[in-house]
Amino acid sequence: MTTAPVNPRAMPDVPANLAGYIDALGVDGAIQFFCEFGGSYIYLPEVPTGRSQTARAMGADAIASLARSLGPGYYKVPLAKRWVAQAMFARGDTLNEIARKVRADAATVRRWRLPEAEQLDLFQPASPAHPRG
Repeated sequence: MTTAPVNPRAMPDVPANLAGYIDALGVDGAIQFFCEFGGSYIYLPEVPTGRSQTARAMGADAIASLARSLGPGYYKVPLAKRWVAQAMFARGDTLNEIARKVRADAATVRRWRLPEAEQLDLFQPASPAHPRG
């Protein structure tokens, strides 16, 4: 997985059910969290001790931030495969890297790509110095 800077214009919209996770963990942390814990139930304590699997994987500070964002309690973590794939495309990861990470067929991942992310520069307005036409 690459750690290239993310083009904010190419980032996918954040679905409401994922917003708390992304606000607390950031894009890269949320990708890691969804890929590792998506589809499972977790418990978010008010004060994480570092003994839980989530705290060992993400760090106690990240889990504390997540508990502040979502509130303490039990949660079923969304799979978020489509958003993860789109965010990874925006980051510059390859189709095959993404398919392996989200455990989805490459053809499915290709359909999830945001069309404006790959053609963004083609539709930029012409500069006043170089008018078209």
